[in-house]
Amino acid sequence: MKYLITLKPLEPFLFGGDNTFGKIGDKENGTYLVKSRHFPQQSAILGMLKKEIMTQSGILSRKLRGEWVDKHHWQKANELVGCEKFDITEQTKQNFGIIKKLSPVFLYNNTEKFIKKVDIDSYEYNNKLLKGYNPKKDIYDNFISLEKNTKLSSKDIFKPIEQTGNKTGGKENSLFKKTSYLLRDDFSFAFYLEVDFELSNSIISLGADGSRFKLEVQKSDDSLDYQDKNGYLTLLGDTYITLPIKEHCEFAIASEISFRSLQNKKHVTKESKFKKSNRVYLYEKGSVFIKPSQELLNNINNQNCQQIGYNNYTYKGQN
Repeated sequence: MKYLITLKPLEPFLFGGDNTFGKIGDKENGTYLVKSRHFPQQSAILGMLKKEIMTQSGILSRKLRGEWVDKHHWQKANELVGCEKFDITEQTKQNFGIIKKLSPVFLYNNTEKFIKKVDIDSYEYNNKLLKGYNPKKDIYDNFISLEKNTKLSSKDIFKPIEQTGNKTGGKENSLFKKTSYLLRDDFSFAFYLEVDFELSNSIISLGADGSRFKLEVQKSDDSLDYQDKNGYLTLLGDTYITLPIKEHCEFAIASEISFRSLQNKKHVTKESKFKKSNRVYLYEKGSVFIKPSQELLNNINNQNCQQIGYNNYTYKGQN
């Protein structure tokens, strides 16, 4: 079945990536200043879907000590969502059970779809230069409608919620300042999903604070269909590239975000000490590449990443 899934925040959310609270000056384990990213990681969406499918199928136990799958349900759980965590460095497709494909997360407002894209269309590109480019204007802070000619900035969509205080106990890492977000007006997060399961509407949790979202399900055969009018390669999802881009395209306007994932399981009966994967850097959705090489295209076409919404792009080539 193919769905359009929308996620409407019911409270402020904190999408932290690999940036979490920790002791002052402890770069490895965190910081006391945390600012939410605008979008959840695709791997977080995958994890949320796994949990929700197991919940709706009745094999996830929910008790005071936490959540887990009982031993007699392990085989069923593996059939539903697979038994492995997503590994962004894996070259072959991993098995996530009945979850077949996710699109990149985008923004949705009353049937109108918005994607992030650097504002290259406001300038004239010629011979590796952008005519009229103003470095004082944030070229990355740009969201475009796929249905209309509407262009918005992040302040039109995301409302910052700042919180400063001390955690209970007064320990060394008790001081914190964080910036969460809410979506303005009728905006929601959205993505397309192909799954062999009949999902129902629900309330789910997502993000570093476990914020609640209203998950709504609509059957849909649509896709995140966008063609750049100039034929530029435009990233629709955050993208893992292992080649030096300076050597494999004529021009690029790109930003990077860091990515790490948790490698071990959460314990129910003892303190959880989480181990993180090695840090890698992704090129952020909305980045634009002009005249990419075939080697770069081959590098982006990582089927394991593409099946959960990473490494998705649009490109029709340029003369």
